[in-house]
Amino acid sequence: MSGDVDVRIRRTRERLSQAVLRLAADHPVEDIAVADVVRLARINRTTFYKHAASPADVLAEVLYADLDRIRMAWIAGAPAREIWERSAAELADHLQRFDALYTTGLVGQRSAVLNRLLVEHFVGSARALLDRDPHLLPDGAGSAEWRTKVFSRFIAHGEVGVVEAWLTEPAPRDRTLFISASASFMSTWLGGAG
Repeated sequence: MSGDVDVRIRRTRERLSQAVLRLAADHPVEDIAVADVVRLARINRTTFYKHAASPADVLAEVLYADLDRIRMAWIAGAPAREIWERSAAELADHLQRFDALYTTGLVGQRSAVLNRLLVEHFVGSARALLDRDPHLLPDGAGSAEWRTKVFSRFIAHGEVGVVEAWLTEPAPRDRTLFISASASFMSTWLGGAG
């Protein structure tokens, strides 16, 4: 019996994810009504709320699963410059997998929720890199914790800016432009870091 329940839960979560992704390809996530999600996912409202508090929560879960996989793959131990270039290539792949969603949400800054989701993920990635390689933290006033917080947010907002700029390019977008912009954005910081 437990196996049947697990299968049903996975199926429901997959239907919710697919419904939110389809709707977010046409509308910023904050404009998506729960009623639209449940209708498209063919579930009831009670079932929706057993799995998520909002469509944005479903979207965050889907995107973070993919972005977390990318982060875990590069945090393993390569030199910082190599990590950034490889992660930029994988991030370009991620953006292409979810192209309609990101184009709808970020071009013209239509979705503050999607912007925040990306910023928070990139903050976590920058912090993970600084935790792994504390020598990369720039000197300055304040404690190391303060500088880590500030610098992680600076990096995260800059990377989201690169994402937004790349998304304004006409499709099909040249992924080498994204990778190059992201790598050059980081080149001063990483310098000869290795």
